[in-house]
Amino acid sequence: MRLRTLTNRARNLEAILYHISLAEDANGNNLLSGKLESHFHCIEILYACGFKTPVHEMKVCRSIEEVHEFIQLWDTKRHTFTIDTDGMVVKVNSLRQQQQCGSTTHHPRWAIAYKFAAKQAHSKLLKVEFQVGRTGAVTPVAKIEPVPLAGVTISSISLHNEDFILEKDIHINDTVIVERAGEVIPYIVGVVPDLRSGHETPIEFPRNCPSCQAALVKPEEEAVWRCDNADCPAQTEERAIHFVSKDAMDIDGCGRETVVEFIQRGFVKTIEDLYRLPYDEILGLEGWKEKSVNNLKAGIEGSKNRPLWRLLNALGIRHVGVTTSKDISTHIQSIFDLEKMSVEQLTNIEGIGPKVAQSIVVFFSNEGNMHLLQELKRAGVNTINRPEDSLSKNNKLEGKTFLFTGTLQQFTRDRAKQLVEENGGKLLSSVSANLNYLVVGEDAGSKLTKAQKIPSIVVLSEDEFLKMLE
Repeated sequence: MRLRTLTNRARNLEAILYHISLAEDANGNNLLSGKLESHFHCIEILYACGFKTPVHEMKVCRSIEEVHEFIQLWDTKRHTFTIDTDGMVVKVNSLRQQQQCGSTTHHPRWAIAYKFAAKQAHSKLLKVEFQVGRTGAVTPVAKIEPVPLAGVTISSISLHNEDFILEKDIHINDTVIVERAGEVIPYIVGVVPDLRSGHETPIEFPRNCPSCQAALVKPEEEAVWRCDNADCPAQTEERAIHFVSKDAMDIDGCGRETVVEFIQRGFVKTIEDLYRLPYDEILGLEGWKEKSVNNLKAGIEGSKNRPLWRLLNALGIRHVGVTTSKDISTHIQSIFDLEKMSVEQLTNIEGIGPKVAQSIVVFFSNEGNMHLLQELKRAGVNTINRPEDSLSKNNKLEGKTFLFTGTLQQFTRDRAKQLVEENGGKLLSSVSANLNYLVVGEDAGSKLTKAQKIPSIVVLSEDEFLKMLE
């Protein structure tokens, strides 16, 4: 039998195995299709081979009542268990029945998760601070008396927006009920009215930006108050952090902490200042040596030659991410073309809806934003769509649309997307009449069933897809 797993001793990682995806005998015969009959048996084999498995924490149940009893047992036992546990997974034990159940693109149909109620704690709301994001959204953040919960100490919790505060009737000095949603994200469930002393005060949401004092606006269709001042210092900081990030201009040696430090020291007041940093002064700062400064300088210079879609994504336009930036970049010759495009013209680009198009038009109608782009161009940043930057290396799949489903064996989803784009094709997110090819892996689910009902869609195996690229 050959068992495949992934270890990383260098990082001191530990793996607990709970599934066998491939099992073969010495002759290459698949053992999962006959000789191995149950999921529990597979776990026992892994354990016998020396792997860490949950064999002692599992149980084969004979009825749904027995399942319920076992879950209740662990709901109590989890509080003293050595590993944080937020739920259990109920699985079909028979491998044959698992195959009959199949899988969707996200999860097997033969397993279902049961989540325990999140752990809760009480704390006092001391004050509320208001933070400004890169798109101008103002988010209230609750500062509470530090309280230990599910292995961490919580002192800050997002209150999302003004409507959230009003809905839950949250006041300063209230006793609040705190939990970690999914045992991860801190969340205020509500308040305890019976513990109010009369010293509670309403939370006053600002009508002016906490950073620049510009008047806030709240679009009718949104719950968020925003600052529309393009020169807002808080927005500049967040936009600069996004600008240098991996999915944007990908500037080596210039992460969040570096950007914040440069802003605090006055080196960066606008995004274009990143391209005129005083390297001699930086060299004299604590923690900066000649090598790190040279790495920073190389990263800044290297970012000038990024493909156009990266610059478009780096601008931080609302609703415009990596995929949308790539879609738009194939329809323009220069970043400045977008200044002249209307909502109607933008929505003619596949994948661009009215909301995204309107956001783009608003951004490129702003004089400050256009000044930024002119300054970036003067600094040497690429603003045109160059042939060598094309996502497509050839045109073998030009004009064809693809969707992948099931468990892929020969490449990952990211690699599949890369192969399609490099060969001129386009990836879709769902089955429709616009889809040309559905590539199916193991345990293909509902997408395959739906595609088989549409005569124009060609269903391919992974091997057949790869042959198209030869």
